[in-house]
Amino acid sequence: MPSREPRRRSRARFEEENDEQSSGSDSPKRQKRATNGTVSEENGDEQNDREISRGKRIKGEPSQSHRAIATGEFQTGAIVRVLVENFVTYEHAEFNPGPNLNMVIGPNGTGKSSLVCAICLGLGYHPKHLGRASSVGEFVKHGKETATVEIELQGRPSDRSNHVIRMQIRKEDNKTKWWLNGKDSTHQTVKGLVNELRIQIDNLCQFLPQDRVAEFAGLTPVQLLHETLRAAAPEQMIEWHNQLKELHRRHKDLKARLDACLETLRGHETRQQGSQADVDRLREREAIQKKIEDLRDARAITEYTTIRRLMNEAKQKRRDATKRQQEMEQACGPALEAVNRKKEYLQKIDIVVGERKNALKNAEAECDRLLQAIEAEEERIRHLQNKKIAEEGSHTSKRGILAKIRRTITDLEARLLKGPPEFVAGDWNQKIREMENKVKEIVVERRTLSDQFKNLKALKEEKTTEISRCKMQLEALDSQEGRRLAHLKKIHTDAAKGWEWLHEHQDEFEKEVFGPPMLNCSITDQRYSDHIQSLMAFEDFICFTCQTRNDHTKLSAQFYKRMGILVSIRTCGSEFASFRAAISKEQIRQMGLDAYAIDYLEGPGPVLAMLCSEKKLHISGVALRDVSNDQYERIANSERIPSWASGALMYRITRRREYGDNAVSTATRKINPGRFWTDQPVDQAERSRLQKRISEISEEIGEIMDQGRKSKQRSIELEEEEKSARNETNELKREKNELQKEDTAFAALKDKIATENGALERTQKDLEECRQRMFEYSAQEDQLIIAKARFVLQHKEQLSQVRDAHQALLEAQIRLIEAQSDVRGLKDRNSDIKRQLDEGNAQIANLRKEEERLKGSAAAARRGVEEAVNGGGDDRLRYLSELAEGKTTEDIDNDIGAESTKLELIHGVDPAILQQYENRARDIQELTVKKDEMNAKLESYTERMERVKGRWEPGVDEVIGKINDAFSYNFEQINCAGEVGIHKDEDFEQWAIEIKVKFRENETLQQLNQHRQSGGERAVSTIFYLMALQSMAQAPFRVVDEINQGMDPRNERMVHERMVEIACREHTSQYFLITPKLLTGLRYDERMRVLCIASGEHMPPAEDAKKLDFGNLVRIQRGLVASAA
Repeated sequence: MPSREPRRRSRARFEEENDEQSSGSDSPKRQKRATNGTVSEENGDEQNDREISRGKRIKGEPSQSHRAIATGEFQTGAIVRVLVENFVTYEHAEFNPGPNLNMVIGPNGTGKSSLVCAICLGLGYHPKHLGRASSVGEFVKHGKETATVEIELQGRPSDRSNHVIRMQIRKEDNKTKWWLNGKDSTHQTVKGLVNELRIQIDNLCQFLPQDRVAEFAGLTPVQLLHETLRAAAPEQMIEWHNQLKELHRRHKDLKARLDACLETLRGHETRQQGSQADVDRLREREAIQKKIEDLRDARAITEYTTIRRLMNEAKQKRRDATKRQQEMEQACGPALEAVNRKKEYLQKIDIVVGERKNALKNAEAECDRLLQAIEAEEERIRHLQNKKIAEEGSHTSKRGILAKIRRTITDLEARLLKGPPEFVAGDWNQKIREMENKVKEIVVERRTLSDQFKNLKALKEEKTTEISRCKMQLEALDSQEGRRLAHLKKIHTDAAKGWEWLHEHQDEFEKEVFGPPMLNCSITDQRYSDHIQSLMAFEDFICFTCQTRNDHTKLSAQFYKRMGILVSIRTCGSEFASFRAAISKEQIRQMGLDAYAIDYLEGPGPVLAMLCSEKKLHISGVALRDVSNDQYERIANSERIPSWASGALMYRITRRREYGDNAVSTATRKINPGRFWTDQPVDQAERSRLQKRISEISEEIGEIMDQGRKSKQRSIELEEEEKSARNETNELKREKNELQKEDTAFAALKDKIATENGALERTQKDLEECRQRMFEYSAQEDQLIIAKARFVLQHKEQLSQVRDAHQALLEAQIRLIEAQSDVRGLKDRNSDIKRQLDEGNAQIANLRKEEERLKGSAAAARRGVEEAVNGGGDDRLRYLSELAEGKTTEDIDNDIGAESTKLELIHGVDPAILQQYENRARDIQELTVKKDEMNAKLESYTERMERVKGRWEPGVDEVIGKINDAFSYNFEQINCAGEVGIHKDEDFEQWAIEIKVKFRENETLQQLNQHRQSGGERAVSTIFYLMALQSMAQAPFRVVDEINQGMDPRNERMVHERMVEIACREHTSQYFLITPKLLTGLRYDERMRVLCIASGEHMPPAEDAKKLDFGNLVRIQRGLVASAA
């Protein structure tokens, strides 16, 4: 029996581990050396000394040795061999599993799950079934271009050899290439073969990789039933289940549509009954309105008949009047002939008058044309005279210019005889350069003084800032925070710099960022200060705390990249209130502890939350007196307090679960006086240093101000000198420019004289040309005056012709007046005859107009009749004629009034009601037909469901019954109870597996879920359920990866016992269990095979791997265990 005395390690060992934990986040990880994985096969004690066979066979050919064994042991489709090259962690490895239970063991990271990946991918399934990488290219070993997976599957009894599937993965393009039995093949062909062999990698009940264990645990009861049937039931059962789900879905959809149809039909019928009275009233109104319309149309026929009768009567009257007028004209003919002859004479005279008016008009037009020609000639003469006057002015101007040019030439010749001025450009330039150099020297000196003054000003500001900072530090020495900051600067300069920067830039972060805990936290009871500090590392006192990930990133970039300081930055997003101890304060006092460390610490909530998260101060105890052995045992057995400080020692308990419940060690360390959170006395040396520095800076500022005043005075003097020198330079330049202009002008005198002589010649030539133009203008003026005189004479002659034409017109007009007088005299004598004839003509004209009016009215009335008939044909016309027969328009108007009165007595109804009524009637008819069709179809679905259900339900009950028997038996073997049932529902998609378990005697069977059972109990239930499927498995092999990791040793041992018993029976499918560790003393069966995977940096190279003797390693291990005992 193990000793109950606490096992305590030395202080040095504990400090070494504590230092490793403090710096663990900064140390680089060990790089694992790529090696070959080595597989060991153990099948009884006689195989402990077996070497690993690394002999390479021809790719794609089945293993002959395994073929001989597999004929009677391996089931069809079982895995006989797996070979991988450059796959994940393997360079080259070959696995030879047994036909029953295969235990694949090895430390984490050696490649156990890689075997599962190889099985999945090598059989043509997608990486999504592994829950790891999303593409096959990610499974190629790092640094390699391709990876190869080869799997040999047991063939059917009728097959000549096993099936060998080979896959090559190309990393570059993420593509795969396939071979089947040594020949090129396709992915679809491989999948077809796998499906024929009933291999179900996509079924979590058959293939459960490590990264999908949580997914299996999350399967709903409905999903679990589906996967169970796939794993344990024939394919026909799956098809029937799918048919039932599809039929029920269709039945449900059709029933919903039928209910909606019936509801709509009932609504339509109800609304139809409510609208019947309105529809009857509306139809009565429509009948009356129809009769009114017919009467109005019949009125049009009556109007047309009346107008046509009146038109015929008017036509007869016009004919009678025309006949009487013709008879009167024949009786009065001789008396009217004299009037007609005089009218003819009047017409002839009128024609002559018109002709003579035209002749007068033409003569006047010609006279006007000649007058315009005279005016045009006068305009040309005036224009020519203006040009002549302009030339005379130009002639006078050119004469003045000619005289001026002659005077200029005389002056230039006189200046040429006088000679050039005295001017030497080099001497003047030398004087100007000397003055400019002087100005430049003054400017340079002024700029130097200006820079010096700026530097002095900046230095003064810097000294002023420094003296202010020193005064603030001097004042801070009198406060606790100031003393802590001064202490921080001594022990960690980088942290102090970071805190000063953060204090000035706090508003740049999303949430408040906190400085070192040694500044913003304090101890409420100084008696526990050393105890609390002993529970913390140095980094815990000087670290910075962020509340968001973005603030952490920003602060890290500022400190590490820009400022180059090394400080610890931590992020804690949890609330301080979320950290609560599992043991009450009353209980820990009974254990000898005064309180938890966090109870004596105050500060900002996020900082305290960080300390709880990092150092577990909310579950670490403190006490002024040391605990007794009994109290130590109570604390250690509680497993809720990992560390505490009591008396003069600090304790830390470490548990290694993988080595059992007793694998507990305790490290102790002496509590040293704390360096932080103490009342520090005022540092007098620091005070003296700051006061001395303030005095030194004050003296330096005085010297800087003296130098500044001197520089400013010298700058003023230089400014005056610069101004004087610039004025003198400008005066020299002005004098030089004047002399240079005179010299340049003298050099150009000869050219100017030549230019002026040329201008003199051009001016003389222009003067001669001007005289010539003046002579030409005078000659042209004479010609225009002669032409004007010719037009004047023609105008005079034309005036005589106008006078003669006017005289002839007057004579003709006098004769026209005489003829008109004669016609009026004759008309007066025959006025009675003419009046009678005129009255007759007027009567005829009026009768003709009346006839035309009635004819137009008749045409309009005819159009009204055509509109009234409106395409109704002869039947409509006869009907309207019968209505109008024997009636006048007044009679029809009276009938219309009577019908309108009836219409007013019937209340109006919305016309849309009738349309809605008729539409609903059609809808009711259609819905009735549709209802009958859906009822017939619904009966068909029901009949088909009952027929399929009659075959499927007994099969499901049988399968679940067998699973329940096996599941219950498994639980009975561990003195527990379990039951598997099926929940039946009207909806076949809601049928589900119900698993109930009981792990304690005083409990009843409870449904398995994450709220009622522990993680280990759920793991036991899951593996027992999978084991219950073993004897009914339709798939040739099953894979479970690390299912035992959540179990306690008792449950793991019970599960292993049942697993070996079930999986090692005859005629059961192949089983793979992947696990990183196993308990000792487990059951072993000759039918099981243990595959040990070893990999790591200490493994021999590939060429020496076959020399590795695992039997010898086992003997060495047993010897070490025996010597240790």
